[in-house]
Amino acid sequence: MAGLCAGLGRWASAPALIHEREGGLLRTRHVGAVIAAAVLVSAPGLGECPPAGAIEAQLRSLDLTAAYRTEEFDLQPPWDLYLKAAAKPDKVFVDRSGKLGQAVVVAHIPVEALWMAINDEDHYAEGDYLPVEHSEVIEGTPRGERRILFQYFKRSGVGRWWIDHVEMNSELFAQSDGRLWELRWWDLMEDRTADGLPEEFSDLGLSPIKGSRGAWLMIPLSESCTLIEYVTVSNPGGFLNIANWFAAGHVIRENLEGLQRLATEHIPEPHPKSTFLRPDGSVIQNSPPTDPRP
Repeated sequence: MAGLCAGLGRWASAPALIHEREGGLLRTRHVGAVIAAAVLVSAPGLGECPPAGAIEAQLRSLDLTAAYRTEEFDLQPPWDLYLKAAAKPDKVFVDRSGKLGQAVVVAHIPVEALWMAINDEDHYAEGDYLPVEHSEVIEGTPRGERRILFQYFKRSGVGRWWIDHVEMNSELFAQSDGRLWELRWWDLMEDRTADGLPEEFSDLGLSPIKGSRGAWLMIPLSESCTLIEYVTVSNPGGFLNIANWFAAGHVIRENLEGLQRLATEHIPEPHPKSTFLRPDGSVIQNSPPTDPRP
């Protein structure tokens, strides 16, 4: 699945920011808010990721079993993918088994830029960032804490449409002191039919998927380096078998690569009419810096 979903969300007032450095820990405190988001800065400079051993140490200091991947699917953290990604930053590592798909990448991009990108579903299809033909929030507030999302995928005449509920995991963010940024989704296909699609898409000529659930998990490793973990359990249904669903165009890999392009190409542009939220509902004031490396 390339997209996510939505519902109704509350807006938080924009908090003031205080930056404090305690040893190797940079804390961004939101005055008037409950959460203090912590970002480790073990890398020596902006644009660099920590060495593999330091990344592993950071990950092992976190309760990664509290994520949706374990809560919903009883899956343990994918340590084999973590270690491969830590050793080769910017390379996407994918593991597929039946309906399950997982992927991890360590990206030279700040967590807030990636978080803004994954929550900007209305721009997924622009510039072929993510492998969907159309992505639209049909209920709730775009980029809000909860929303309902309609998307469809079509390639070589074959595809599917789906409607998902998308939700930021504020509890996980709070429990981890701002270290775990998670966006999770689950399909609403039992309750939705083609009659409920936007009018211009009422005759797509595509079948709906049978089901899809999953999550994006982002872990800041330094001021400008983030581990991204993606997990999905999807059933396309019909003659479009699981192998074709995942293998066509390497959809899982395209999701993570496209997300990074969206974060570095689209997100840095001015967004005067858009409001982006952290998982705790606090407002992200400005577009974060992108990778300054040549």
